[in-house]
Amino acid sequence: MTHSTKQRTWSKTPDWHVATGRAAVYDLCVNALGWPSQDRLDSLVRLADMLREIELDEPALAADIAAVIEIIDSRPPVEELQAAHGLLFTQIDSQDCPPYETAFNGRDVFRQTEVMADVAGFYLAHGLRFGGLERERPDHILTELEFMAFMTHKEAWALEHLGEAEVTECRRTQDRFLADHLGCWGPEFGQRAEAVGAHQLHVRAGRLVHDWILADMAATGVEPAQTFDEPLPMPEPDDGECGPSCETADSRSTPVTLRRKAESS
Repeated sequence: MTHSTKQRTWSKTPDWHVATGRAAVYDLCVNALGWPSQDRLDSLVRLADMLREIELDEPALAADIAAVIEIIDSRPPVEELQAAHGLLFTQIDSQDCPPYETAFNGRDVFRQTEVMADVAGFYLAHGLRFGGLERERPDHILTELEFMAFMTHKEAWALEHLGEAEVTECRRTQDRFLADHLGCWGPEFGQRAEAVGAHQLHVRAGRLVHDWILADMAATGVEPAQTFDEPLPMPEPDDGECGPSCETADSRSTPVTLRRKAESS
């Protein structure tokens, strides 16, 4: 399967259409599942208008996107979305719908550190660093989706301005990130968000995340290195017998997100 997108008003190359279409869908996933604010809702309205100009050959994906757009068009109250968001992205570890890759791929602190360091390496290699207004860990579902949105936008820019070598690097990075990280657990997160979401926006966005990541990998010929059907069991609580000399801080206590390096200067 290959993605085929058509923008009715933009005159660019076919590859540019595909890259910008992919970027718009990743942006939709990020903003539909992100912390609701009026600015974010305004961004969703703009994305909905853009996506209405894109024709997808895959009927199931088109239906997923149309369902999210329909909810955006209904202008749900911010307060209502915030309450539902707090139920989906809880402040404590949830086995129902954990938003962290390491919940599926490494519950112990050493494996968590290894996974997060590898994820962060992708970000740093492309000029991104942690911080910003919405602080989250590098392995959070929204951070990983945001990175894919960034890379597809970067590919579109490279197609227009930078040439074949940079386009190839953008695509190679996307393929590796899907194969090693987001593609391994993102579809399962989406399925769980669809099952437990308290608002239809999150339910429909969860379905889109599941279907979109699988379709995007199929379209680009990416095979995930491994797949996870459920989160790993929670570790046994520390009984204190180890003593203070071997206590370790929970790696979840250092929140991070993405921002361009230029923002810090």
